[in-house]
Amino acid sequence: RTRVTSVSNNENGTWSVQVPGETLRADTVVLAVPQRETHDLLPPGALDAPEQLLRIGTAPILNVHVVYDRKVLARPFFAALGTPVQWVFDRTDASGLAEGQYLALSQSAAQDEIDAPVAELRERYLPELERLVPGTRGAAVKDFFVTRERTATFAPTPGVGRLRPGARTKAPGLYLAGAWTATGWPATMESAVRSGVSAADAALSALGRPRPRHLFEFEEAA
Repeated sequence: RTRVTSVSNNENGTWSVQVPGETLRADTVVLAVPQRETHDLLPPGALDAPEQLLRIGTAPILNVHVVYDRKVLARPFFAALGTPVQWVFDRTDASGLAEGQYLALSQSAAQDEIDAPVAELRERYLPELERLVPGTRGAAVKDFFVTRERTATFAPTPGVGRLRPGARTKAPGLYLAGAWTATGWPATMESAVRSGVSAADAALSALGRPRPRHLFEFEEAA
């Protein structure tokens, strides 16, 4: 929870990472922050056209949280078709809830709903849950709330592939990671993992170190 304010390369080939009240020294740096923050932290010359990072848009995710007075869903999660509902997850155990059941609806690319009032979302999604999950019929809603991530992912708009940089930069010892980089995947957790593996692989190669076994296993699994 400490924000980096600058990243700079030193004359001896090392790096200085400035955080409030402290300067961290490193041989290698992986910038694993969103594209706009990456643009602001990149030293001059690290990318040919750093301004392209600002053209990679963002997309919001809306999360609708519903706590019922009883168990209504037997499965840990499901995806839905033919309904506004996209994904539903059982968050009961993760939240530490002792009784009832806590369901979370995750709605990607939620531009049309990200600013919708909670009352409106309640009217929209509770009936859909009753339609999709028979166990919710007759169950009491003990809590209903909404969380909003306005810049949750990069926006996969036409032409965005040309804007996504790879893990390597032109600055020796500086690498990029994040679902928004050129992983060949959309804005998913899998894309984020692949970006981290690519950055680690590039950094280890530059340092002359052998690749850990798990990097080979990841590529074989992919």
